[in-house]
Order: sequence, then structure tokens, then C-alpha cells
Amino acid sequence: MKKLLLIIAVITLSAAFLPSVAFADAAEDAYKRGEGAWKNQDYETAFREYRTAGEMGHLDAQILLAINLSSSPYPEDFLESRKWWKKIAGQGNSGSIVALGDSYRYGNLDGNYIDYKEAIKWYRTASTSNNSEHRGDAFLALGEMYEEGQGTAKNPSEAMKLYKKSAAEGNAEAGYRIGVLYETGKGVSKNYGKAAEWYSSSAEMFNSTAMYRMGFLHEKGMGVPKSMQEAEKWYRRAADAGNSWSQFYFGEKCEHGKGVKKDLVFAHAWYNLASRGMGNKELWKKAKSARDRVALKLTPEELARAEKIVRDWRPQKYKK
Repeated sequence: MKKLLLIIAVITLSAAFLPSVAFADAAEDAYKRGEGAWKNQDYETAFREYRTAGEMGHLDAQILLAINLSSSPYPEDFLESRKWWKKIAGQGNSGSIVALGDSYRYGNLDGNYIDYKEAIKWYRTASTSNNSEHRGDAFLALGEMYEEGQGTAKNPSEAMKLYKKSAAEGNAEAGYRIGVLYETGKGVSKNYGKAAEWYSSSAEMFNSTAMYRMGFLHEKGMGVPKSMQEAEKWYRRAADAGNSWSQFYFGEKCEHGKGVKKDLVFAHAWYNLASRGMGNKELWKKAKSARDRVALKLTPEELARAEKIVRDWRPQKYKK
């Protein structure tokens, strides 16, 4: 009798298990069909198959849909991306919770569908997750919103607290932000020495803007010994790490022979890098103008060399 009951139990469990296995297999099949269609640039079919897989709970399909739809120029796609982020978040994925916060904070490509209150809600949820990196990202975002007054009154003192929580999770950008608050005296007493400490800590984690600020502090003698030699080291580290302002700085040095041998090939390369990196419209405009100005003075062979330098360039971490 016991043996019979055991057999019945096994059959019952198997029957319950088989549909879920078949369901998972069907989701995986749809996902693979989507991958194949994507490789063949048949995006309509790819999205249809990814949606099928996503609705069946396929996590990779859901992530692909959320990422790709969030950058679509069509409002309906952007709004659909939030549906997928929420599905992923419902599975305890803390990265998607941060992504939801970003979606509500920045909106779509046209800056529509922004809801700062909703962004704060999702960031606060992410800040309690078990993932240190995502906690750091969430605290950083909340700090920025308090500093800028997005969805809340401007409160640089609260921003400082949140940045420090983010930095404690190993977030390099948060360390840089703390340095800025100490350098400018926002929400805290101005303290160039502490600014330098935080910039240096952030720079060690490869934050190129923090490297640039370290160069500036050494150039001016603010909180650190005044030393143009030390400033140049930090500016070069920042340029090698991808900081556009530092790259523009070295473009000027090479173009005009300031402290270095005049070299228009490298001047063009530095300006070109600065025009492509992270910065602002003012810098990009200046860098492109300088690059084009120098290009007129180069032979075709020299221009080819300058462009090869840019093609071969990769960000470099600095050594102490």
C-alpha cells in the first residue's frame, strides 16, 4: 500500500512539473527565434518573439526588451519598457529597480514622461537591496536629486549624507560629488583639503573628472601644495582616462608648444578625442573647431597618423 501511494505521489509530482518545464522550454525556443531574427536584422520578428518569451517569464528576453524599448524614439515603446522593467523588478532584480528610477527621472529621449516623485520612490526601494553596487547607484541618484531639487526641495546637506552612503558602497562618482560640495561649500563648510581627499579617493577608482579636479587644485594650490608639475601629472592621468577637458588642455599645449614640443599631429588627436568624449556642448564645439583648424595645417599623411592615434586610443588607468 505504501509503495502504491509513493508511486501515485511521484506521478502527481511529475504531472505538475512537466507543464512548467514545457513552458520554460517554449519560452527559451521563442527567445532563440528572437536571437536568430535579430542576427538577420529582422527586428519586427525579433521583438515579437522576445515579447512572447518575455510574457512567459524569460528573464533575458525581458531585459532585452526593457533596454531596447527604453531608447526608442516612439513614446509607446518607451512606456512599454517600463512594463518590462517592473516585471523584472518584481523578480527581485535590484538593477532593474534602479533602471526604473532612471526611467522616471530622465524620461524618454525627448525628456517627456518625467516623474521625480516616482523616481525617488524606486531609488529608495533600490537603496535597501542586497546588492552593494545598486545600493550605491541608488544613493548617488537620490543625492543628485536632493542637490538639484528634483521632486524635493534643494537640500545639499541631505545630498552630502546620501553621497557618503553611496561612497561607502564603493561608488566613485559619489566620492567626486562629495569633493565638489567641499570645494564649493554647498551644504557644508568650504574645505579644499577634504575636497582633495575625496577627489583623490575617487580618482583611485578611475573617475577621470576627479583626476582633473586634482590637477586644478594643485595648479591653484588649494588644499594641496601648489605645484604645476603635480598638476600636469593629474591632468595627463585625466586625459589618458578619457576626461575631455584634460584632452582639450593637452591639445592646446601641443598646438602652441606650451611646455612641450609643438606637435600638430598630437594636437589634432587630443582635440579629436576631446570632441568625442564626455563633456558639454561648449567643450564639444571648442574641440571640434580646434580640431578642424589644426587639420588645415596637416598633410594627408599627418592627418592619417592623427586619426590612427584616435582609433587606437584606449582609456588607461594611472599608476601612483
